[in-house]
Amino acid sequence: MKPILEPIWSWPMMTLIIIALISLVLITYPKRVKHLSLPLRRSLIGMRLLTVFALVFMLLRPAIELTDKTTRQSWLYILADSSRSMQTEDGPGNTTRRNELVKTLNSVKNQFENMDKNIGIKRFNFSKELIPVEVFSEESNGEQTAIGYSLNSISSQIQQEKLVGILLLSDGAERTLPSFDVDTRSQASFFGDSGIPIYTIGFGSSNLKDTSLDLIMESLVIDPLVFEKKTTPISVKVRSLGAINRDLTVRLLVEDRTDKKIGEAGKMKPAPAYNNSRVATQIHPTQNNELSTVELFWTPEIPGEYKIAVEVVPLEGEIKQTNNRLETIVTVQKGGVQVVYFDSLRPEQKFIRSMNDPKIQLDYIPVGNGFSGGKIPQNLDLSKYDVFLIGDVPADLLGPKVIQQISSRIEQGAGLLMTGGYRSFGPGGYAGTALDRFIPVQMRPSEKQAGNNIAKDLHYFQDLKMIPTALGLKRYVMQLENSATENQKKWNSLAPLKGANRLRKKYETVEILAQSAGGEAVPLLFASDVARSRVMAFAGDTTFQWFLSGNRAEHEQFWRQLILWLAHKENDSGQSIWARVNPRNVSPGARVPIQFGARDSENKPISDVKFTVRVTGPSGKSTQVQTVGSGESSSSTYTQTMEPGDYWVTVHAEKNGVSLGFDATTRFIVDPRDLELDNPAADYSLLEAISSLSGGSSLPPEELENFLTRMNDEKSWNNALTRYRRISLWDNWYFLVLFVVLLTGEWFLRKHKGLV
Repeated sequence: MKPILEPIWSWPMMTLIIIALISLVLITYPKRVKHLSLPLRRSLIGMRLLTVFALVFMLLRPAIELTDKTTRQSWLYILADSSRSMQTEDGPGNTTRRNELVKTLNSVKNQFENMDKNIGIKRFNFSKELIPVEVFSEESNGEQTAIGYSLNSISSQIQQEKLVGILLLSDGAERTLPSFDVDTRSQASFFGDSGIPIYTIGFGSSNLKDTSLDLIMESLVIDPLVFEKKTTPISVKVRSLGAINRDLTVRLLVEDRTDKKIGEAGKMKPAPAYNNSRVATQIHPTQNNELSTVELFWTPEIPGEYKIAVEVVPLEGEIKQTNNRLETIVTVQKGGVQVVYFDSLRPEQKFIRSMNDPKIQLDYIPVGNGFSGGKIPQNLDLSKYDVFLIGDVPADLLGPKVIQQISSRIEQGAGLLMTGGYRSFGPGGYAGTALDRFIPVQMRPSEKQAGNNIAKDLHYFQDLKMIPTALGLKRYVMQLENSATENQKKWNSLAPLKGANRLRKKYETVEILAQSAGGEAVPLLFASDVARSRVMAFAGDTTFQWFLSGNRAEHEQFWRQLILWLAHKENDSGQSIWARVNPRNVSPGARVPIQFGARDSENKPISDVKFTVRVTGPSGKSTQVQTVGSGESSSSTYTQTMEPGDYWVTVHAEKNGVSLGFDATTRFIVDPRDLELDNPAADYSLLEAISSLSGGSSLPPEELENFLTRMNDEKSWNNALTRYRRISLWDNWYFLVLFVVLLTGEWFLRKHKGLV
């Protein structure tokens, strides 16, 4: 208890006021009551002085301060990892991590029992959730290691309880599904800002064992959308443990859907090799723990949706084989065009090859001076190509066998385009060859140029602005804009060609699609159908001028349309209802976005469509999912993905009660992952980050005893709670009553004696 005075003014001022008030009473008041009897006179003067003292008492504002000190209960939380990875036997004597964890805590049992009485201990097991326990056992069957989620669960309790710290014992490797994925580092920072340190103790080996035999596919990378007959690269990573100096086979498998219905998975079989495909290869690891990157090449022949897998063939003695294979879903679309381009090293070829279109695979074969005597191998296999481009290349350098192969492919339906150049068409000696009957312009054997001679009468040497003819404006190849007016303007804006070959069409049926602007209309682009094939002759060889003058998009569009027209691909379109899932591979428990829509014959989206979306899981159970939108941006989300395997998505579309076509189907795969045991390596870096961000420290197991002893001895946690309570002696009802009684009593006596 402590008395307190808080005068309303400063002490010097209060002293003067007190002296003045008392002096005023003692000097002036006795004179007024001197005629009264002595007892009454003393009573009045005493009551007046008591009133002054009461007033002074109030001006001094006295109080009593009471102090109450209490010690608040503090808590130390112990979080022990109980996930399945803690059953990994990489401790001393092949003991499990959980066993080592329990042994470590039991070894400091005395320290816990002798902790200060104001520190309480709370114990928790954690895997995907936080579970309070009385004692720690060696059982650890948790399916996930959700460290961040567990810390987040504790953060909601720190408002009710005072934490002196958190002791986190784990292998540190966080393995969670999306629903339990909480950023661990941000949670550690939160505890650091709250003044609650986290002390971490790690168990287990951070390196995978390389003495046991195990082949692991760690990644598979392939474009989810590819095109028929286009070679598609596949990149995989293979980790080989204990397979030093052994030959390992990595191969591509493709699902066989023969006699299979929608919703049924087919058998996986080795992929057939077509043309330049490489569907299998071997690797030879030279270390016990080696990560190899393998490139495979696959050429799908038929459009559709394929389930593919890449596997490393299991070795004898390999116990765990479920991680030898990775699967995914790939969509193969129509429109994949294989193009071979023969040309010399001139500017035009560089810019044609820069065309970026996933539908078109262009293989460039340089021909001319500086390339093995100028000729190309006569055993070159050209059977896979759909379109042949021939630039400034003499027929002699192609050779009769290559020319005959090209001719045979054209008879089978392949397209042909020859471009301008000093050694193409007649000057290149193509008159009389097997290609003569396909090239749609006139050529004579006498036009063939020898040596470095250039026939001036066979070429134009001035600028020629290329524009569509009246017929060309109606053809697909010459469409750079949607409307005829805008299309004409676009062509007029392009840079002129730097010269061209002098060409004349061979037959009346040959169409001239482009010519030069101005007085003398020089024909530039010739097109014709020959039996099953399409052929073209282009007099120019400097379209790269468009590219250099800022019209790259128009340059690419022109060459793309040339190639697609030659390959009969200009009118390809998919079915009216479509569905798409991306990504095609997800982890168990993941949310899967599904997009879908409907389009008309012109490939434009249809609005006001009613969609019905159903997903069938591996067990055959079908679920209808809610859709959002009814047109171009329709979507839904599927969440029931705990079961590994193939999931089939079926989309039905109706407008005004009428079906818009065949239902669209697609697939995605929930990978059969074992989060805890696929890669059970410990992660000490995460434990160190947690302790650092929270203001704690990372401890080896053997240091736990000393740490607890220091914590108990230092008592830095022991913040006693002191409460102060103040009792006012003047600001209360009974002091007010006393003051009023004194004033009233004095007034009553004075009134009684006639002094008032």
